[in-house]
Amino acid sequence: MKKIILGIFVVFLFIGCTTKVQTDIKPYVTLHQNEVENLSINFIGVNDKRDTQIVSTIYNDNKIENQYPLSSNVQKWYQEAFKREFENAKMLNNKNVSGIDVIVNITKISAKYTKYSLDSKNMSANIKIELVIKKDNKTITSQIESNQTLYKPMILDAEGFESILNEGMRDSVSKTVAILIEKVK
Repeated sequence: MKKIILGIFVVFLFIGCTTKVQTDIKPYVTLHQNEVENLSINFIGVNDKRDTQIVSTIYNDNKIENQYPLSSNVQKWYQEAFKREFENAKMLNNKNVSGIDVIVNITKISAKYTKYSLDSKNMSANIKIELVIKKDNKTITSQIESNQTLYKPMILDAEGFESILNEGMRDSVSKTVAILIEKVK
C-alpha cells in the first residue's frame, strides 16, 4: 500500500512540475459569418511582419516574469484560415484571372497577463492585421485590430493564454474577410 501511495505522489509531483513553454493554437474552423459573395479574388498570401516571435507575456509588478512564443507557424495558420473563409464565401479564384489581388500582413500578435491584479480584465490580447487590396491599378490598405480582454485568477505557463489567443486570431480572420468584402463591392 505504501508503494502505491508513493507512486501516486511521484506522479502528481511530476505533473505539477511540468510547464508549457509554448502557446498552442488550434486549427482554424470556418465561422460561416460571411455569406456567399458574387465576387472573385486572387489571394496572393500572408506575410508575417511581426517584430517579435514572443506572443504571450506574464507581468508581475510591471516587470516581465515569463514570455512564450507560439508553437504553430503563424503565417501558415493564417494562410489556411483565410483560404477556408474565402472558399466558404465562394470568393477564391484559383485561376488568378480576377482583377482583385489580396495580400494579408500580420503585424502584431500579443497577449499579456498581469499577476495579482484585481482588475476585472487582467488578461488582454491584441492582434493587428494589414489588408492590402490591389484593384484597377489602385492599392487599398486597411488596418484591422482585434482586442480581447478577460479575467483569469491565475496563469502558470503558456497554456493559460491559449483560449484568448485562439479567440482573438479567429476574430481577426472574420473581421478581415468582412472588411475585404466591404472594400471590393
